[in-house]
Amino acid sequence: MSDDVDDPAARFATTVEQYAVYRPEYDDDAIDYLRERFLDGTGGLLDLGCGTGRLGVALAPHVGEVVGVDPNEAMLDHARERAAVVDAENTEWRVGSDADLPEMADNLDPLRLTVMGRSFHWMDQERTLDTLHEITESGGGVALLSDTEWLARGTADWQDAVCEVVTEFLDDPPERTGPVEYEESWADLLDEHGFDAEERVFQVEREWDADGVVGYLLSLSFCSPAVLGDDREAFESAVRERLAEFDEPYEEDATVDVIAGER
Repeated sequence: MSDDVDDPAARFATTVEQYAVYRPEYDDDAIDYLRERFLDGTGGLLDLGCGTGRLGVALAPHVGEVVGVDPNEAMLDHARERAAVVDAENTEWRVGSDADLPEMADNLDPLRLTVMGRSFHWMDQERTLDTLHEITESGGGVALLSDTEWLARGTADWQDAVCEVVTEFLDDPPERTGPVEYEESWADLLDEHGFDAEERVFQVEREWDADGVVGYLLSLSFCSPAVLGDDREAFESAVRERLAEFDEPYEEDATVDVIAGER
């Protein structure tokens, strides 16, 4: 594994294929909430830390233009493919990260909305919000989306079994700690930087099969093929063996959390 774990592009360098296929889609109700609150079919949308473009492509029919930014070119290739499948021709995909945002802002039209899905915790958050405040239209906003990371927070028996396998193979596995709490909530942070924030929680029921579970695990930065190295094959076999103790599909009660702030 690369020692340069602070490089945004390196974190998911070996997870791209799994990330593209096995990360869950965002809930339709969460997408509808953002559309109804912020979007009218015009203006620009920035998908910052876009990954494979799930959010940007889902929202593309409701804005004039989407710009997706991610440090990993392979992720952007998947975003382009996703956009092409649904003929989302109003999308553009750029290599970069939050560190590039101040310079990039000069080449962005005023924004109706910036979305960050599962990416904000990697960023220089205060600098990012200050820059976004400068380039967001009045009445536009910023939305942070995240969902239940079931390996650490799920409570089903099959999830407990998978977590036991992960603990056997990883030197520093995530603890089964329940909901993550930060010293300062992201809603408070948005308020402090000029975005009037509210939080909405959407309940989601998902079903997984063994391939999906294994693929999802390999899409995680701390459980990537690079981290597992020569143990990858044994890890996959061990996960499948434990899952065989349970009946498919493996059910997950999840939530999609949306913290959205209006400028």
